[in-house]
Formats: sequence, C-alpha cells, structure tokens
Amino acid sequence: MQEKNDMSDNLSSKQKAYMLIRIQPGTESEFYGELKKLPNIIGIDLVHGPYDFVVVAEGSASDIDHVVLRIRKIPHIISTETMTAFTLS
Repeated sequence: MQEKNDMSDNLSSKQKAYMLIRIQPGTESEFYGELKKLPNIIGIDLVHGPYDFVVVAEGSASDIDHVVLRIRKIPHIISTETMTAFTLS
C-alpha cells in the first residue's frame, strides 16, 4: 500500500523570506545602501503604503535568520514584519 504524499515531502531546503520594513522618513537612501551590502538579499523595493521597503531574501533557514537579524540592526528602522515562504520542489 502506498503512503499518502505529504506536501512537506516536497519542500525545498532553500527558503525565501519577504520582509516589510518601516523606516524613519528621510533615511531611504542611507537604508537602501546598507541593505545592498547584505548577502542573500535578492530584491529590494521602495514602496508606498504602510511600509517603506519590501526586501526579499533567499537561502537556507540559517541564512534567512542571519539576514533578518542583520537588517533589524540597521539604524532608522521603526518596525519590521517577516514572512517566510517555503518553496515546493
């Protein structure tokens, strides 16, 4: 008898995280420059709305944790919200 295939069996070890970031007004250029220095970031968008930036990071769970913690240490951040996506293989 064949076991039912669970979605978790198809999860890739590579993860992606979307980070929504609010920063102090007038610090966009400085903040962007700091983000560009970090590894594992594959996208940086300046946006309008309740957040100022959407950052996309990709890598192992450890890579994602590391980049999120480094971003949170950058000056001028008001708040962050991180959503981790699990890529199906």
